[in-house]
Amino acid sequence: MEELAALHRPVHWAMGFFDGVHRGHRRVVESAATPGALRGVLTFAEHPLAVLAPQRQPMLITPLPEQKMALLEALGVEVLLVLPFTRELAAVEAVDFLERLRAACPMAGISVGENWKFGARGAGDAALVRQYAAQHGLQACVQPMAGQGGENICSTRIRRLLAAGNMPEAEALLGHSYTLCGMVETGQKLARTMGFPTANMRVHPHAALLPAGVYAVEALLPGGGMRQGIANLGRRPTIAEAEKILRLEAHFPHWQGDLYGQHLCVSLRRFLRAEQHFASLAELQAQIRRDVASLNSLPG
Repeated sequence: MEELAALHRPVHWAMGFFDGVHRGHRRVVESAATPGALRGVLTFAEHPLAVLAPQRQPMLITPLPEQKMALLEALGVEVLLVLPFTRELAAVEAVDFLERLRAACPMAGISVGENWKFGARGAGDAALVRQYAAQHGLQACVQPMAGQGGENICSTRIRRLLAAGNMPEAEALLGHSYTLCGMVETGQKLARTMGFPTANMRVHPHAALLPAGVYAVEALLPGGGMRQGIANLGRRPTIAEAEKILRLEAHFPHWQGDLYGQHLCVSLRRFLRAEQHFASLAELQAQIRRDVASLNSLPG
């Protein structure tokens, strides 16, 4: 918070963890729009449950801070305050937390979702935000959980859809594609020998779980723009190797280039089939050929 002293304009803060930056989160962030104020987001580096109850920590839709930052920046966020979540911070009373923030830089308003809790014992809520704002002449915006299909838009619901492989519905609630990001690693290059070179990357250990299998994907590639492709998410049961780790192997037809050592983000658009074991590499090669061909029959 000390770094906020460099700001000379008031900030309207949108507060929350914002995992996934879904359509409900977007409403909270976009409501931080007091005239003359900067649009700010206050969030945390760690999910609170990772510190307070690790056994209940959820897998994350946006496990990498860079993913969340990019989505927030696209919403016009001008100030991003990412606080380390610690037990000491969790013990601060809700009003004291707001007082510290208001003392750090001028504050114009506060925006939260109706279900957000903060401060010691989770005592801070939407009612307290309204009361505090009224006392200090601030704008208060409390956004309801946007409903669709009779259910609320929330990260928990989106995680369930992802776990079921329901990418279109998850994408509809997110307002953007579900994306896995990571560093492209050098692999065994077996796919290259079969005519289907792949970009391989390890999946973040806290990334939201998806069914192992083959997906229709897209990615922004150097010099190639947005390209369509297929990717296997899983542990490669056909390949003999000492360590079976969860990885994403993406192939982009008709694209040539070197992605080794580069940071790549791959958007998973459709679940095509479950991962399976093949009796030979020839059988695997034939199935990959069919997977690539199936891209032509997918809806846009």
